[in-house]
Amino acid sequence: MTTNFHRMVPIRHTGILRPLCLLTLMGLVCLSVLGIPAVRTVSAEGPLTIFFYSSEANINNYKALKMEFDNYLSKAGPYEFQPFSDIATFEGQIRKGSGHLLLLSSWHFSRIQQDLSLKPVMVGIRDGEMFQKRVLVTGPGSGGTDSMGSGPVASASNVQHTRSVLKEMLENDQKAASVRILTVPKDVDALMSVGFEMAKAAVTTENALKNLENLDPVLFKRIRTLAESRPSLLLILAAPTDGAAELEGLIRSVREMPDDPTGLNALKMLDLDGWKTIDPSDTPELEG
Repeated sequence: MTTNFHRMVPIRHTGILRPLCLLTLMGLVCLSVLGIPAVRTVSAEGPLTIFFYSSEANINNYKALKMEFDNYLSKAGPYEFQPFSDIATFEGQIRKGSGHLLLLSSWHFSRIQQDLSLKPVMVGIRDGEMFQKRVLVTGPGSGGTDSMGSGPVASASNVQHTRSVLKEMLENDQKAASVRILTVPKDVDALMSVGFEMAKAAVTTENALKNLENLDPVLFKRIRTLAESRPSLLLILAAPTDGAAELEGLIRSVREMPDDPTGLNALKMLDLDGWKTIDPSDTPELEG
């Protein structure tokens, strides 16, 4: 929800206000002559915003996520965070203007990068790593990938992304397109779906599978890995190619999140603990 920080009110040019307006104008002119930019507090459309959507994120409470990010960002400036749970709504919103940052999966970034003229700014890191792999797992007694048609595949990602990952791992477009997808809230829920025999298999992350060893050692020992994906980058912070200069303050605030307890708490809600600046060597990983 966007908050309007300025309310338009008529100005009466009294004898007192005229000198004040003149002084303000002169001050702005002086700043320009000296090469000092005037501070930009709020964009023409409201606060500068980070729009977030990720088919890979395990979000239980979007309201809590927004509150945590807003608590941190509001201390740095007129910034706010707007998460989306639906890809169509997210893409519809970001196409309305360019005065915002995007936080999204690397898979999603590669799909819309050229169309929206985006550039990657930073990538999230977890335990010092900026890459993750997805794995296709099943429970005991499974016949492997050949038996996947007999039951759904559980995934915390949306259907489109899950099919994309399955296509890569199975190297079979037809099977990836025909398999039934059971969408669950979190990666660990996908694993539990296999444990409770609600799904024949699950697409999840290596990190979630590793965490399962501590969460449910018995189920962990029963899980079999059938295939794995190529490494992919974690969440990407992206900016418009043109007009990104006005977002530098917001970018700096995001970069400094790990140094602030509130910022770090917000990052951990996305299963991250820091950021790394994107460099040219990372570019091939972002090509669709």
